[in-house]
Amino acid sequence: MTLQEIVRQLDRFERGLTIYAANPWQPSTNALVARPGDDGRAPEEAVAAGCAYFLEVFMALAVLRDLHGLRGREPSEMEKCARLIEYAEWLRSDATDYPFIKWNFPVTMMIYCNGCGRHFDIVVTSKDSADHRCPACGKVHAFGLEAFIRKAMEQGKRMLRKTHGCR
Repeated sequence: MTLQEIVRQLDRFERGLTIYAANPWQPSTNALVARPGDDGRAPEEAVAAGCAYFLEVFMALAVLRDLHGLRGREPSEMEKCARLIEYAEWLRSDATDYPFIKWNFPVTMMIYCNGCGRHFDIVVTSKDSADHRCPACGKVHAFGLEAFIRKAMEQGKRMLRKTHGCR
């Protein structure tokens, strides 16, 4: 599978999965989507395919969400690939500001309840923190989009510092 083929069907993948791609990154790059190992490293199938960490599916979806609005039309698969590559390269840089995501509220998201172990949908109306009650067990979770994005970017940068693919 190529990076372009993954982008074509990105919304079909489970958001908790990770995209692994071979270097150099381009739309025709060999890539796959899989769950990282428990230690955060690339799974055997990615290593065997010559692929390393590229991006998490949920971050790729977030990066592409506003591309349509910015272009005034549906972006091509090539434009989507270019945006994801740009973001992945930004992750590997020392830059701390991130100009790629602009949110149009309300946004529907899914969060994990550490009380009952289930995921549930929430509607986020701003970047600020708000409480959301799990419909299954009633546990209240504070969720702030700004903190979530910052944490996701830090996690992505941490994953890059690991030696992906080494066992």
